[in-house]
Amino acid sequence: MRRSLGGLILLVSAGFFALAISTFWLGRVAFSPEVNTESTYAILGDEDIQQQISSVVSGADAQELGLSPADLKVLVNQVTRIRDGATEMRVFTAAAHERLIGDRDEAVVITPAEQVQITRTERAAVLPAITLPVERVAAFDVLSSITSWAALVSIGIAVVTLLFGLILRPERGEFSYAFGTGCIATGVGLIISGYLVPTFVFPLISDDIWVGVFPSLATHRMPLTFGAAFTLIVLGAAAMLFTGGGRQRRQRSTPLAATRYREQQRWSN
Repeated sequence: MRRSLGGLILLVSAGFFALAISTFWLGRVAFSPEVNTESTYAILGDEDIQQQISSVVSGADAQELGLSPADLKVLVNQVTRIRDGATEMRVFTAAAHERLIGDRDEAVVITPAEQVQITRTERAAVLPAITLPVERVAAFDVLSSITSWAALVSIGIAVVTLLFGLILRPERGEFSYAFGTGCIATGVGLIISGYLVPTFVFPLISDDIWVGVFPSLATHRMPLTFGAAFTLIVLGAAAMLFTGGGRQRRQRSTPLAATRYREQQRWSN
């Protein structure tokens, strides 16, 4: 079916809305560090990150606390897998995330107060801070900036093209068709940007241990990502089905109306 210029521009607008929402959600999932117990608990579920924290802490504190490194490592591993432990580690975990994506220049440290909670030993309060070996990955710094700008530029273009398309007075049904297309594209985009890219693409960029934050956070937000995506896809499909059904009804009614008009003309003559 041929579409009017206004209808085509509305489709373009729908595509940019989908891109804006998808890139925003990618930034929210992957590039928005939070000092939050639930997010930290998800990150600490990554075995490599968990092992690095326990190894660094046990290596620095075991002798000072009169414990064997192996025993202290086991204890720290246990602490990382409880929510109370995630609460105590949420500050330096968020700092490590910030450092990874280039939002932080300072080294990531575990303070004496945090060591007390992690080791469950008050004597750790007098120990020096421990530095975690987290390095900035330039690729994620660039991707974080691109994601932010892409979301802003896309939403701006989407709004402008939407207004322009409406001014051109699209034909009946073209707005709902564009809306349905945009919803489906957004739903698919959410799955790609909110789960597939952080889980399967980002780990290929760098072998840094802390890259594990991306799959962990994507999995943590997976119910919300897939729930929103499914809702949008169903809504979009319903809008497109309604538009197609309405068009078919109008097409079936047109020949009948034209025939009646010709018959009326013959009788009037």
